[in-house]
Amino acid sequence: MWRTVGVCSTKSTLQHYIQHPSSPQHRLYFMADSPHLLKNVRNCLLNQSIILPASTVSSFHLPTDHVSLDHVHNLITIQDDKQLKLTPSLTKAHVSPGQYQKMRVNMAAAVLSHTSASALQLCVSLNFLHNDALTTAWFFDTINNWFDIMNARITKAAMFRSSTDKVNTLKQVLDVVCNMKFSGRNGWKPIQTGIQLSTATVLDLYNDLVLHGKYSSLMTGRLTQDSVENLFSCIRGRGDSHPSPVHFRHNLRIISLSQYMQTSPWSCYSEDDGVYFLDFLKAKSVTAEASDEELLFLENSFTLDSSEDMLEANVCYLLAGWSVYKQKEKLHGCTDCLATICGQLTDVPADCPEAQLTMLKSYGGLSYPSPLVYSAVQVAEAIFKCCQSQLASCTDIETKLNDEFSQRFCFSGLPSCHNVLSDVVARYFRLRLHVYGKWLSEQHKAYGVQHGSRSAFCRTKIH
Repeated sequence: MWRTVGVCSTKSTLQHYIQHPSSPQHRLYFMADSPHLLKNVRNCLLNQSIILPASTVSSFHLPTDHVSLDHVHNLITIQDDKQLKLTPSLTKAHVSPGQYQKMRVNMAAAVLSHTSASALQLCVSLNFLHNDALTTAWFFDTINNWFDIMNARITKAAMFRSSTDKVNTLKQVLDVVCNMKFSGRNGWKPIQTGIQLSTATVLDLYNDLVLHGKYSSLMTGRLTQDSVENLFSCIRGRGDSHPSPVHFRHNLRIISLSQYMQTSPWSCYSEDDGVYFLDFLKAKSVTAEASDEELLFLENSFTLDSSEDMLEANVCYLLAGWSVYKQKEKLHGCTDCLATICGQLTDVPADCPEAQLTMLKSYGGLSYPSPLVYSAVQVAEAIFKCCQSQLASCTDIETKLNDEFSQRFCFSGLPSCHNVLSDVVARYFRLRLHVYGKWLSEQHKAYGVQHGSRSAFCRTKIH
């Protein structure tokens, strides 16, 4: 269709619009689907490297011109045996996907993300990865920023008159994509065609509708075909991948009606009889008092490991900041309590390597824990590690962990209006139990044990 109407996107030619057939004074723009382009960039990197133009390498002081998934493979290997991972959502399937996993946009987004880029930068700074990984990290960050702009779904992320930084980012990506090469069979690739066409269309729409039009902003997420994809997915999910027109109409009617109905409480999914390992994450009423032996399961086992692995220490610091952020929402502006738990970037000492990941990931919105909170979280993590081997056989775990923490940590000099430090640590323990439960399930899955997923938290039975 593009070729028929005269639309073209090559290294030497770009024609991304035509005269509107029913409104000659307007342009009819063409573009590729941004989520599909992101997926294709990741798939392109599976079997080859991307070679960046020399001007880009010199402008951003990159150590090399090669972008490779080998660094991501190494990152996954580094964190594979750890519970506290730099990129929790990144697995081997993300960089070695199967036939159908290649079609999943969310898996490509997890690879080409700011989180992956931050993890690569941290591993380079700690000498876990070669310096060349910084080029891959820069490319991931650039593509992530491009996709965020091209797939904006909330008003805050839309393109306004003042969005000059977003316009400059799109122009920068255009320059990089049009001039990059490939280590395999070099030539103009479909991803270059799509990114050039779509980015040029968004820039022109922004210029026509926002800068010189009556629109206050351009929400680029409305330009994708996700609504169509989701509809087709629901229709195929009825059991026929290639429905006839009659079946299509019947399925569409059923799906439309189902939007006004609730999920049946007697559905078969809620009766999933898989093996789960996360039952202990949910608080349960205790009908009988625990035995003295169970209450003392941490006695004489506590040690504070000062030589904690630096990768896990960075994740621990990040989770401490997350706990502080969530607790701030409940303090209702209590200045004394906020001063107790909140730190600032300026408060982070130069010799605090644990804060590197938070500084790399933050765009200015992440919370930093105060020195007091981080010290408390370090003690909480040490307590958790001491007893994690016995967690699956105990009941009311959160209460026991919190009680043990209150015995090991001094609370003197804290504001009396809120139990702010206790609440932050309790939130950390709760999150840490979720992380441990996920890790435990993954370990058993490696031995061929099949587990459920969404109902795991309420259906788990550990024997």
